[in-house]
Amino acid sequence: MDIDARTLRTFREVTLTGSFTQAARRLGYSQSSVTAQMRALERQVGEPVFERLPSGVRLTRTGIVLCDYARQILTLVGELEVTLRRPAANPPRMTVGIVPALAYGQQLARLTHIGRRLLSGVQLALRVMGTGEIHDAFRAGTIDGALVLTVADADDPSGATGIAAEQPRAERPDDLTETRLQDVEFVPVTGGSRLGGTSVGRQVVIADPDCPSQRWLPEFLRLRSDVPPEIHELGSMAGVRAAAQSGLGCAMLPMALASSPNEATGLRPLPGVPRMRWNACMISARTDDRPALDWENLAETLRQATALACLVPRLDTECTAPAAPAASGAPSAAVTPVTSVAPVTPVAPAAPVVAANPRLAG
Repeated sequence: MDIDARTLRTFREVTLTGSFTQAARRLGYSQSSVTAQMRALERQVGEPVFERLPSGVRLTRTGIVLCDYARQILTLVGELEVTLRRPAANPPRMTVGIVPALAYGQQLARLTHIGRRLLSGVQLALRVMGTGEIHDAFRAGTIDGALVLTVADADDPSGATGIAAEQPRAERPDDLTETRLQDVEFVPVTGGSRLGGTSVGRQVVIADPDCPSQRWLPEFLRLRSDVPPEIHELGSMAGVRAAAQSGLGCAMLPMALASSPNEATGLRPLPGVPRMRWNACMISARTDDRPALDWENLAETLRQATALACLVPRLDTECTAPAAPAASGAPSAAVTPVTSVAPVTPVAPAAPVVAANPRLAG
């Protein structure tokens, strides 16, 4: 038996009106068309479904059974049509892990605003997690992508502009794909006061012990003084900034966070330590079956948000390059001197920025 929805709708109208003529009028068909449909229906059922009367028609016992099923089928068809016409109640979801060094308040807001525009029809969910937790989350399947920091290549000519040319992709040994998005500049800062007489550089505040931007400063200070600094791990850049402002220790902050006139009050450059840059990269699984366009739009969302964070007035910086001692076989802290600069417009370079030494931050 193969009865289409059109025939069932005609059958229902006939049962409601009790007349082929009235059903034809309500449906906009000719009476002959309605009569032909009902005859074809009876042939498929194998029995009469209507009893013809002088004043119209009425259902037979078989017609009553068919009428009940027709009502249920047409109800489901109607629900299907409504569902297909309206936006999906549960749009596709992309969960993205973000390391704390790139997850301070303004950045999360930027990512959300840009994601709504570029990832149309996709629900973007942001999760702040440590660099070490990113890999565990990929293995557990709880995130689809991640925004992380990796070591910048000092020999890469694109580092001068801070923009990754054509978003190069690289296969990693852990079955993940890395897409470089944007170089991010970090600045070493300390508070204007010192608590308990602690000398500058003896205490370091970090957000993520596995992030190269947070590992670099403690290692640099250790190489310079041969004494490892005391490290305080706070888990968020907002906490790190507040701790540095209070004088608890020095820190490596994103330039956007360290230069904010509303949020960076009380911070000053850390003497003798250069500003550095690291790569902001999107990490994704190689075997993900999402449309390629979704990944392209996600990469562009992350790139635009990160690039906007770099267009901020520079922090006044007065630093000199240290003659960092390097023991035999120890990683070198070779840097380029950073001279004193005055505040500049967001698009102008403030001073040379040193790429992270891979042996230190890798």
